[in-house]
Amino acid sequence: MVARPRGSRRGGISVSGRMLWVAVAVAGGLALGGCEFTRQGFQTVSLGQAQADVQKLLGPPTYRTDTEWVYTRSDPRDLTKVTVRFDAEKKVVGKAWQNPEKPWENLREGQAP
Repeated sequence: MVARPRGSRRGGISVSGRMLWVAVAVAGGLALGGCEFTRQGFQTVSLGQAQADVQKLLGPPTYRTDTEWVYTRSDPRDLTKVTVRFDAEKKVVGKAWQNPEKPWENLREGQAP
């Protein structure tokens, strides 16, 4: 193997350029991954919590109305759906974790759909 000086080119892209692309890809993956809701976040949501607290735990919903927030995955192959219902005071009155491909994971609490 031949030692190359820092920033030298190999295959048209410099070594430092390739490292930059890898860093951007990793950061992008972490950023996207951070936007997805988790089972742990869902389980932390409790009845009576405010909408702001739910958004801190699950992130912004995919769809929202005044009384219901729905979360879906960005990967169309993952059919997991989370629904959180709110009362007039914008407090949690129900939640549901649904996945038709994994019904043993489904969970409902309170006034869930």
